[in-house]
Amino acid sequence: MKLENQLWATAVQMAQESGMEYTVPCSNNMRDLIAAGARDMQREGRTSEMDLEKADASLGLLVKEMIRVTHSLGARALSGSKTSIREAALVHAKELCPLWPFG
Repeated sequence: MKLENQLWATAVQMAQESGMEYTVPCSNNMRDLIAAGARDMQREGRTSEMDLEKADASLGLLVKEMIRVTHSLGARALSGSKTSIREAALVHAKELCPLWPFG
């Protein structure tokens, strides 16, 4: 659970730094992806600080791609709100996989 929380915090922070947030369905899908990755890390016995940094970097690549796709789709925020990252961006970003431990 600690791994999941750390990785989820990275995903949220990156989105926020870009003025974005995840829709509820996309958030759920991201959490599922992160949970599966954390389970793989634990199963493989790869939970050291170095392993977490690698997982964090892989997740960062996925989130950056989701942000890029969201921009390319022309998504814009309503006044006073954040741009929403939707499931389509996650589906597209998964084309980067395999990125250990996320596929």
